Amino acid sequence: MNYTNLRKLNGNTLKVIAMVIMLIDHIGAGLLYFAIKLRVYHCGLPYNTMVLIYRITRDIGRSAFPIFCFLIVEGFKHTHSRLRYTLSLLLFGFISEIPFDTIGFKKDVFNINLIEALSANRSTLFDHCNVFFTLLLGLLAIWGFEALYKLLNIKVIPEIIRNVLSLVPGLICALIAYVIKSDYSYRGVFLIMIFYLFSNIPLLGSLFGYITMCTISESEIFALPGFLLPYLYNNKQGRKLGRLKYLFYAFYPVHIFLIYLIRCLLYG
Repeated sequence: MNYTNLRKLNGNTLKVIAMVIMLIDHIGAGLLYFAIKLRVYHCGLPYNTMVLIYRITRDIGRSAFPIFCFLIVEGFKHTHSRLRYTLSLLLFGFISEIPFDTIGFKKDVFNINLIEALSANRSTLFDHCNVFFTLLLGLLAIWGFEALYKLLNIKVIPEIIRNVLSLVPGLICALIAYVIKSDYSYRGVFLIMIFYLFSNIPLLGSLFGYITMCTISESEIFALPGFLLPYLYNNKQGRKLGRLKYLFYAFYPVHIFLIYLIRCLLYG
């Protein structure tokens, strides 16, 4: 069956879809979770209904991460500067860390004074790192694989050994993700590597990637749409955005911080 006619989504469109899905997920994690946990919501809905709504937002959100991982691989293959791409992920990783930490607050979760709230939660700050670091480590993993594979391109080394040795940078990056407890941890790095290694056999890549995600928790079964949407990708970036492309990066810390402010204004 020819799927060419169905491939109408460019890279920019996939990013927007992933961001909308992520927004829904973070509304659940950063807003509904605390309102339900502390029972401070005022909408009049029964508790069980609120829990159901929360669960739906989180299940929908499972599809965002696989799309972002797929786009990391596409960005790696098509970017004009891999170094600039890497530094952009690193920069926004640092920028996003404090907004990301607000989702994990244990105390003063409705305190609009962010400095006071950060101080109250200082013992748990930086326990986990945001998803930018996972994406960064995944990018470094496939960059390292490619570089080492080319370096070992000599006849005396059998192909199978070259492939295995080239996985070493990825394993190192996965270990780093585990140690710093970045979002999705080492499995996130593995997912990016899977998308890269099976880019010529996308069906197997999606299958292995989906299985990898499902080992995280039962809720990750709902990530399936995130592995299907890339099949609609038309291998085009979309409109050239120039520096406006950094709005995609900025969306992550900005929307999380806004969710925090809304949470404080509604329930503080």
